[in-house]
Amino acid sequence: MKIPQSVLNLAFQGNIKNEFSGNSGKVYLVENNAAVPKYIAYKSCKELSEHSLELFKEEVLKWNSINSRYTVPIYYIHLICGEYYACMRACDGSLEDFLKKKISEVAAFNYSLQIIKGLIDLDRSSIKHHQDFNPQNILFEDLSRKWVGFPPGNIDSSHRYRMMISDFAMSNYYIKDQVAGKSGGKFPFKAPEQYKESEITNFSPDKFSLGVLLCLLFTSKHPCGHSASQVLKKNPKKLKTSWETWAKEGQRIIDISDSKLNDLILRLLSVEPLCRPSYEECIECIKKLYKDKYTNDFETSMFYIDYFDKQHMDWPREELKVRVN
Repeated sequence: MKIPQSVLNLAFQGNIKNEFSGNSGKVYLVENNAAVPKYIAYKSCKELSEHSLELFKEEVLKWNSINSRYTVPIYYIHLICGEYYACMRACDGSLEDFLKKKISEVAAFNYSLQIIKGLIDLDRSSIKHHQDFNPQNILFEDLSRKWVGFPPGNIDSSHRYRMMISDFAMSNYYIKDQVAGKSGGKFPFKAPEQYKESEITNFSPDKFSLGVLLCLLFTSKHPCGHSASQVLKKNPKKLKTSWETWAKEGQRIIDISDSKLNDLILRLLSVEPLCRPSYEECIECIKKLYKDKYTNDFETSMFYIDYFDKQHMDWPREELKVRVN
């Protein structure tokens, strides 16, 4: 049974302003009637089958277990006319919006630091594999809409954006099933070991996807040579061979003058997962380069990371609440 929008508006205590459809369900952007914040979002289960509902419950429990400022917050589960909706933070867009334009180097460092910190937090919260790590699943919040005059003029405008990893439907699928569980990911970001016929035994796809993402952030190009706009379309530009062939044996084209950053991305794009560097090594490399080039902005970024790290340590995640209408 499809629930009428008027009923959803009544249950959400607001007005649905927009809808977004994804592989794992639909997301509703809702303007609250008389509450703070002004906007909130609700993610629905894709289907009402028993299997889909079980996967949805798994996703929200994994999601709620993550203790990080750099993942989209989940607040509670809302049960409306027998259907489940996950109430979550409303965001202002995705990293894909920025990548289709030229990103300044200082912004690339700032965003990279936040995103890698998010991956470290996922790993520490037992989410070992996101498995669909790509710009569409990295959302941002524009903090200048909350605080007048933020950020101040002495730091880069990119500090207004808080990056948050989202969509945990595929996460840890490989841990459940090491055959079918290899799948996931969009072709331009898909690691060699995620393809069905791959004989690679080790598994670390998010690191490969991170290598692609860093290349896009710092060069505006995918390491296959295509521009960001060409690979971020709904149907990415095709290669002369295939995305699978490129992932397994294609040339990595990385036009970055800094040898350390160039080497980091090349290693992340290694065919063999065990040859890819750890997230800790990645963040240390980014931190050093960021500090050397943009000290003031680096210190601002680290202030927020260190401050909110302590906040999350002091306030552990609570059990997910369920509301019923």
